[in-house]
Amino acid sequence: MTTINTRKNIWITGASSGIGRALALILAQQGNCVLASGRNLQALGALAGEHKNIKILAIDISEAIDSDAIRQHFEFLNCVILNAGTCEYLDVDAPDWSMMERVMRVNFLGAVNSLEAALPLLRSNPLGGGHIVGVGSLATVVPFARAEAYGASKAALQYWLNSLRLDFAPEGIDVTVVNPGFVKTPLTDKNDFEMPFLMSAQQAAQRISCAIESRPRVLNFPRRLSYLLHFMRLFPSLWQRLMVADKK
Repeated sequence: MTTINTRKNIWITGASSGIGRALALILAQQGNCVLASGRNLQALGALAGEHKNIKILAIDISEAIDSDAIRQHFEFLNCVILNAGTCEYLDVDAPDWSMMERVMRVNFLGAVNSLEAALPLLRSNPLGGGHIVGVGSLATVVPFARAEAYGASKAALQYWLNSLRLDFAPEGIDVTVVNPGFVKTPLTDKNDFEMPFLMSAQQAAQRISCAIESRPRVLNFPRRLSYLLHFMRLFPSLWQRLMVADKK
């Protein structure tokens, strides 16, 4: 009897902390070969020390990425997880407009740079059927105060991924858009507001790992927050009053 090899070659961006780090460990524990990338080489080294299936790559996704940097570890990819992201908030009383570009360069253009590097290796997969997973946000469902840069960058990412799904379908490459709610990470630890239905990075990573197996078009979680925000989207005036009241 022929044994089917279910072991995957997976590249995760933004893996030095938070969701990416937790996801790298889960996928490695499942027997996959994981390439974990990020800017913090020390943090990546500590991650690699936790599991033999994890390789590391220190890169800045806001700059162009050479596919050969990935080929040094894998001949092909089964899956790329575009997870790297950042967040800055706009102060309308003293706006730093350059912040819009900084956030967009990581959250959207960083994903573009990463996929440009990953695509040749996804297409080199001898079994075909590559998988692109992009981590968006439930913050795009309704507008949040001060989140102009973050929300716009994630909305751009979502539209881009949804369009890619159409163009890559003839090649058998699937695209999954993951939209988490509030997840406890070093990034959200800086938030100075209430975060309802806050979950751990481990919990979020577990949900994403399941999506890598089932390949849904979209994964929104937690469900309670997703349902609430989609409901409030039907009442934009009410949502605005609630948001403005919170600022007073």
